Amino acid sequence: MTKYIHHSVLSLALACAAVLAASSTLAQDLTGRWQGTLVAAQYDPIDVIFNLHKADNGDSHTGTLDIPGQFRTGLPVDSVNIKDKQVTIRLSSIQVEYYGSLVLADDGTVTAMEGDWNQSGEYVPLRLDISPTEQDTPQ
Repeated sequence: MTKYIHHSVLSLALACAAVLAASSTLAQDLTGRWQGTLVAAQYDPIDVIFNLHKADNGDSHTGTLDIPGQFRTGLPVDSVNIKDKQVTIRLSSIQVEYYGSLVLADDGTVTAMEGDWNQSGEYVPLRLDISPTEQDTPQ
């Protein structure tokens, strides 16, 4: 009987851990178009757009950066690292790192990132909001 109870408790614990791991993974899917505006004191505001998607391995993300005001599109993202609710996006081609915290909706989906754009040692606050997909946009 004791063996059966221990087995049941262990099975329940493993099932709960699997559900938590799955919901954590789902909550950290950053696939989409992330837009924000850099506002530095001495410069005009600059719109930036990260286009992120799941990598082929399904465990990480990849993507590109567009800076429309500077006529730059498709700049490759080197890495997207997510740990807990923290995200780091690196682009070596323009020596940029973005450090942010994920903002979650009540259902656990990521709706925004709050953080800092770091370039040449200067940190500029940057909020990135996810753009609605065409299917989410009212007709």
